[in-house]
Amino acid sequence: MVGKYKTAEAWRNDAMQRENGVSDAESMQRRQQAEAHYKQESVNPDANILADHELFILGKMDMQEYEQYLLFKHSQNTQGDT
Repeated sequence: MVGKYKTAEAWRNDAMQRENGVSDAESMQRRQQAEAHYKQESVNPDANILADHELFILGKMDMQEYEQYLLFKHSQNTQGDT
C-alpha cells in the first residue's frame, strides 16, 4: 500500500472514500473507547489526529494498514529534519 501513495494525506483521503468496514455498533464502541482514552490521558487531539482515528473507528483501514499508514505518515514528517 505504501508505494501506492505519495503522501499520507492522499492515503487517508482515499481510505475515507471506502465503505465502512465495521458495523455502526462497532464504530460506536470504538468511538467511546477513543473518547475514554482522551479523557483518561487528558488528551485533546487536534483535527488531524481525530481524522486519523476515524480511519480505524469507522473501519476504513484494518489495524495492519492503519499501522503502516501511521508509520508512513510519521516518516514523512521526519524527513529533512536531520
